[in-house]
Amino acid sequence: MTDPAPDSDHPLPEQQQQQQPRIRKRRRRTVACTQCRSRKLRCDREYPSCGRCQKSKTPTRCTYEDGFLWQQPNTVVSPAFSERGSTTMVQLPAHPTPDSALSSAPTRPQPSATGMMRREEKRDHFMETVLGAPKAAVDQEIYANREVLQRPRHASHYHHHHHHHREVSPHSSGDEDEPVSPSQQLDMSPRFLMRGRETKTRYNGSGIFANLIAQFPDIRSFAEDIRQTSPHLSALRPDLFRVKKGLWKKVPLNTPFPDPTTRSLIDMLPSRQVVDELVTLYFTYIESTHRILHVPSFLRELDVFWGQRDEPDLVSPLFVVQLLLVLACAWNLADFDTLLIKNEAHLACYTAVEWVLHTEKWIDNAQIKRPEIMALRVYILLIMAQNIHGMKRSKAWLATGSLLKQAMLAGFHRDPSKYTKISVFNKEMRRRIWATIVELDLQVALERGMVPSVQESDYDTAPPLNINDGEIQETSEELPADRPLTELTDSSFQSVLLRSLPLRLKACALMHSPRISCRYEEILRLDWGLNRYLSKVPSWSTANGEDFQTQHRMILVKALLETKIGHSLLSIHTPFAIEASRDSLFAPSARTRLEVAAMILSTQKRLQQVSRSLSLSILGDWTVQAYCSVCQLLHEGEGGSTGSSSKPLTRTLVGLSESLVSLAEAILTCLETRFLLVVKGAKEYFFMSTLLALAKVTLWPEQASVYKQEVVNRVLCFAQTLFSRHANCTHLGNWGMGNFKMNPIAASVDAGPGMATTPLVPDLTLLPTPGFGMPPTGELDPFLDAFDWADLTGITFE
Repeated sequence: MTDPAPDSDHPLPEQQQQQQPRIRKRRRRTVACTQCRSRKLRCDREYPSCGRCQKSKTPTRCTYEDGFLWQQPNTVVSPAFSERGSTTMVQLPAHPTPDSALSSAPTRPQPSATGMMRREEKRDHFMETVLGAPKAAVDQEIYANREVLQRPRHASHYHHHHHHHREVSPHSSGDEDEPVSPSQQLDMSPRFLMRGRETKTRYNGSGIFANLIAQFPDIRSFAEDIRQTSPHLSALRPDLFRVKKGLWKKVPLNTPFPDPTTRSLIDMLPSRQVVDELVTLYFTYIESTHRILHVPSFLRELDVFWGQRDEPDLVSPLFVVQLLLVLACAWNLADFDTLLIKNEAHLACYTAVEWVLHTEKWIDNAQIKRPEIMALRVYILLIMAQNIHGMKRSKAWLATGSLLKQAMLAGFHRDPSKYTKISVFNKEMRRRIWATIVELDLQVALERGMVPSVQESDYDTAPPLNINDGEIQETSEELPADRPLTELTDSSFQSVLLRSLPLRLKACALMHSPRISCRYEEILRLDWGLNRYLSKVPSWSTANGEDFQTQHRMILVKALLETKIGHSLLSIHTPFAIEASRDSLFAPSARTRLEVAAMILSTQKRLQQVSRSLSLSILGDWTVQAYCSVCQLLHEGEGGSTGSSSKPLTRTLVGLSESLVSLAEAILTCLETRFLLVVKGAKEYFFMSTLLALAKVTLWPEQASVYKQEVVNRVLCFAQTLFSRHANCTHLGNWGMGNFKMNPIAASVDAGPGMATTPLVPDLTLLPTPGFGMPPTGELDPFLDAFDWADLTGITFE
């Protein structure tokens, strides 16, 4: 007798067991590294390399299974900029993207919040090992949503909180995705740079450089290839290390000197001819843009000083300090050989650096409790002089912030028209001082990637008048009439630039906040406002009979106005231009960034052709950031586009890539001129050379060996030029040029100008000689250690 057919509504017990989900046995996690597990040894589970692998001197072989990082935060150390155990950290998106330094790393599943809590309770020690190590992550804050755009399934979800988890991936092409628009909410966690470990760290905010540097994940491997093809650099390592640290590291930067007095400061002054030349250069190229002095009053005080120079008791020490800082600011703009001829005594190559050091020490000893306008001028000049000579760049943001607060304590942030006890002349001087301090603070904030110290609502000081200095005197009882902006005056730069200051302050605060939470249409509105001010920069013209100083001042004022506004445009568009290759919504940012970067670099190149002083006067961090933007655009290759379905920007016009490379090489020459004059500049120059070579290899990979050799040539040329300029200086010691005198390859490289455009390629197929081979294992590497490539993510703030 056969069994009846089973009823579909009442399954048999066997079928019920088959329908129940199988309970899989929980697999035990492997927490040891592959090396310790293969040798069956106890592993301390340190990340990125355990203690046993470190002791065996094989830390690079210490690897873990993918499951080992299942408890790590969403942000990990970028492998592009730090070796195992390096202290350089770069914040990168949690989900790998085509433009991210994690694009080549395997993705790991993210655990749920409940699962994370259970594991934290059961494995506290393991969590300490993985999460507690500062080298394992940049930040410990875990965001559920790290994408740029919120893209809900339905329009009614547009206003969901930015921490809510999205069900639809932004990269999916499903029909349920709503088309993106500028009105959608942005939710971006900008990249930032942080170096150090534990409580000793250095933070560089989410500025242009921090966003750009993460787009070169292959820079380390590229530098390693250069090292392998240039083993002879090991013989020059001590000399190149001295160049990187700065030839003035011991003398005079670390040479002690007694507390300066009025007499000692006066004795440091050069001859009157040298003073007059440097003062003229300062008024032409620096005071015309950073207004802090009244030129006729300063010249009268200078004439009185020459008559009282031999009687220090009659001389104001603040005026002497102010004079020395004015000379230090203009030092690099003059020809050193001409100064030597005009000076009666000997001038050292680091004379201006000594002026800055001695005046800084005098200011610290003076302990001015209630600064008046002369003291504020001295503080401003000290910050500008240190920036010009590349000194204390990492403390510039602190210096400008402290200076701004001192000015606020003195009431400079409130318009002086409300105070009847202040003369008309001093009211105008106070407005100039306040405008210069706020502009300096904004400039440093953009360079450092930090928020500015004030916003428009924090002050009500009126902008200074657009007048010439001769129209107002200390005895004036009424302010002169304000001239139209189309008329070039001594205060034209400040008058025109201050009109865009509130908008630039707002843009800086928005882009450097921990999270950019706004709509893209607000970015476009900022772009429209900045471009409106850019289009309103007057087109001044000079008469044929005017001297070259007036002509240079007009050229500089117009060029620097465009560059300053362009710098803010570059700041608001750079993060979105990087995302444009994945989302066509940000195509306007990609185009604008290219236009602004090309404008900044083209202006720099044009002024370099006109005058060396003009080129040095307009050089700034905006030049380096525009240069890196162009290199990053070239390095994108096929990936860089104005949209997911359009061609890359560099391929939209025939010959655009070649033009950008030529422009970048010309700017590299300008940067070389600048870096040869500052206290420390070799590291920046080497890094800029490597970025350009990497971009050229991306475009033309068949010539990779030639472009790698160009980097070596530039390194040798720069170092040899720097040593040659100081060959007769005593601060080099008996060592002098060191191995450069005996190295045949270094001697074959032309140390003259033009290296950036016509690089030499010396023959490297030489027979090995003692000292020219590869360094033994464990010794310092000449290219990756002497130049500290893991530290180059913060080069602009050293």
